[in-house]
Amino acid sequence: MKSRTMVLALILIIGISLTAVFFYKDFLKNQPVREYHSNITLDDLYNADEEVAQALAQLEKSQEKATIVTGVPGSSRQIALTFDGLTDRNTVQQILVLLEKYNSKATFFVDGLHTVEDPQTLADIKNAGQKIENFTLLGMPKMENLPIERLAKDFCRAEKIVKENATQEPNLLKCNDTKYTDQVLQVAKACGFKNVVQSDAFFNVRQGNAATTDADAFVAALRPGSIVSVKLLANIELITNEPGKTDLKPAIDKQPGLIEMSQEGLREPEIALAVEKLLIALQKAQYSTVYVEDYSKMSSKTALWPDYSNQFALLTKTASFLQEQIMALFSCPIAYAAESIGQPATEIKTIFTTEQALSYTFGGLTKESVVNDVLERLNKLGIKATFFVSEAEMKKYPQIVRKIIANKHEVGIAIRPKAGESLEETRKSIMSSSRLLKEQFGVSTNLVKQVSGPVLDTTKEAVGSLEYKLIGQSINIVQSKQKDYTSVDAIMAELFHKSMLSLARGQILYFRMDFYTDDQIVGGLLESIKQNKIDNIAYATFYDNPINNRANNSQYMIKPVGEILNNTKYTYQYPVDLQKVPPHLRHDGPEIAINSHNFLSTASQHYIGQNDVNFEDRMIGFSKMDERRLDKTGFVHTKDNVIFLTFDDWGSDAAINKLLYVLRKHNVSGTFFIITNNVLYNTNLLRAIAVEGHEIGSHSDKHKPMAVMDPRTHKYVKTQEKEEYFKDLATSYQKLREVTGDVTSNGKPALTRFFRPPTLAISKMGMEALLDTGYDYIISGSTSTNDYKAKDITQLVDTIKEGVYTQYGEVKKGAILVMHMGDSVIYTPAALDILLTANEAKADSDPSKFKVGRLSDYLFEGYSQINRKKH
Repeated sequence: MKSRTMVLALILIIGISLTAVFFYKDFLKNQPVREYHSNITLDDLYNADEEVAQALAQLEKSQEKATIVTGVPGSSRQIALTFDGLTDRNTVQQILVLLEKYNSKATFFVDGLHTVEDPQTLADIKNAGQKIENFTLLGMPKMENLPIERLAKDFCRAEKIVKENATQEPNLLKCNDTKYTDQVLQVAKACGFKNVVQSDAFFNVRQGNAATTDADAFVAALRPGSIVSVKLLANIELITNEPGKTDLKPAIDKQPGLIEMSQEGLREPEIALAVEKLLIALQKAQYSTVYVEDYSKMSSKTALWPDYSNQFALLTKTASFLQEQIMALFSCPIAYAAESIGQPATEIKTIFTTEQALSYTFGGLTKESVVNDVLERLNKLGIKATFFVSEAEMKKYPQIVRKIIANKHEVGIAIRPKAGESLEETRKSIMSSSRLLKEQFGVSTNLVKQVSGPVLDTTKEAVGSLEYKLIGQSINIVQSKQKDYTSVDAIMAELFHKSMLSLARGQILYFRMDFYTDDQIVGGLLESIKQNKIDNIAYATFYDNPINNRANNSQYMIKPVGEILNNTKYTYQYPVDLQKVPPHLRHDGPEIAINSHNFLSTASQHYIGQNDVNFEDRMIGFSKMDERRLDKTGFVHTKDNVIFLTFDDWGSDAAINKLLYVLRKHNVSGTFFIITNNVLYNTNLLRAIAVEGHEIGSHSDKHKPMAVMDPRTHKYVKTQEKEEYFKDLATSYQKLREVTGDVTSNGKPALTRFFRPPTLAISKMGMEALLDTGYDYIISGSTSTNDYKAKDITQLVDTIKEGVYTQYGEVKKGAILVMHMGDSVIYTPAALDILLTANEAKADSDPSKFKVGRLSDYLFEGYSQINRKKH
């Protein structure tokens, strides 16, 4: 009896302790939320000055150090597998497929820089069920040599980037090739990291086949309980270039080109192959894999039971252990049933659509005066928006909800999951809100928005199980420091970077109506954003603008989220299904292998040059004799009165949409040679170019010319090695294919294997790489319009005419005009409009009337630029 009483008392004590610990942990949880637009600079996007200041202040108070997590020796045949840094998305996707294939767990330590460049990769990792942790901002080695302030800034900013893009708090920090000195550990602790990770085994995947053959030997030498590191990010050396100068010593990153890629797209095949060999070797040796966080629960100096410094720490750890065991024993089957209903919802921050539309969304009904002001301004502007309302708001402010509905705005469900809320609790909350919205207001919706806190997996699973849409935002029109601002202009200046000239198709903007102290701010912002960042996208001249010309359809509209999502005429899948891409665009590499014997003859057939590019100017690697065999006219051989309009670089919706309208207005097609470095930040615009019937070619990924003049020697030199150029070409093509590979126009693909050299410069090495990687034609052109330097429309019209007509007024048959699509090119759309309008007014019998052709209709299979007679 006495022992039974003691057991009951012990259970009671543990229960009270667990409750206290659970509440204490929930109380300490911090769940900030903030969304940003991807075009804002890194400094603005992830400013961590406040967090750095807090970390430095904490260092002055305490010298507590983070715990080093290392392998846990033991008899169990398991290891913790980690991947350090990020590489290109498709390689990571291949690794994720392999992990699933071999039933392996892994922790991806991601660096902040690659995360900002490609946040979708983090989503891929999370969706695959793998863990994400912090690999510092740049994955810089030897960080023990950095000063305290620099360490704090690096750790805090990296934490912010990973937290916001992975929608989770990073728990672990790993520094690349760094000695964990007391200073490093103290700064890590002050920045919020309890543990730092130190691998004790490193598997090299950047030595091609040599690494794969060593996999069995590597695993044979492994110590059970090890933390195994697979480094994806190569060590970098930061170089600061002087403004306006070209780096003549680029880093050499030996990567394969298109010829070495599999049909799945761009890969680093040696990495994926090495990883698979490692997983096979681990499987043969009967090793299982665990997450590093499983090791972090133990001290680095003890195998199973930590040496706690006080009783509360012991109680906390014991409670956590008991919580895990109890949850494992008493987990309800209903959680699994909920998960099996459907796939987790993906938070939609930007809608994949080519429609000329974006969305305003609103939340927060506590200030009725603000809601009334917003509704009045929206009605005045003819805008229909989406309002997200919570169940509590429906009950407390039913008259406001009815007013929103009466004004014919869309209504969605707002949720605020509580800390620790289960999947089933979130589902019930959504269902209850949906039922109330239907019963009391007669509105059905499948749109859900979490209006505070990071969006957790349980929320995504709950929304997905109900087959609802989880709506996020591209831009959050709320920054805490602006709460008491009274000037709309001041907020606009901070909200939009100078380089962000306009908004984009498919973007979702979120306004909180209960945030600002000044009740007029929200209404002022929605008007200012429309006027300055949306209306400027339209083509508007004194003779043709959307106001006086109903046929001018260049204006972007503001529509409810659901309306854009449901317009399947414009929505699309990204990345595109590779099986929907024509076979010849999936195949990588040339039909005929290029070698020293056939290179020059092949190049001369596939190079359409430019008169100004010659042996003395922007050409290296060729002899004077070689130069004579290369085209310098820039004309396509044809007897037709046809010209070709081509556009280089990349730009915002404000610039490119005007070009698209003019071409659409005159029913002509162009070829857009895209710099792909930033194109994935606006896939909708690239897709729209293709869908409207234009051809897509590459202008490289990083826009590094094949040759630049050395300012010291005044001789032309290369800017990168062949391997680096291979990677650039392959990356560019793969990005274009991911977005436009399945688009066709009049039965022909929009995507081409055409390439325009940056600055039109060419080198023998560059042309070899282009032909080796499967590009069909290297196209410069007959006339460089220099439209980016035009002083006015009249000057540019005259320049274009010189490129189209001879001095006798005849059409220059096969002329290729080189123009641009960047934001600094302001006269090109209007100049083309004038030229094309004048041409259309001519009689069909007029010999000076030209037609605008598609390059792919003339550069057919077997076309040879060097053999005019053949055509």
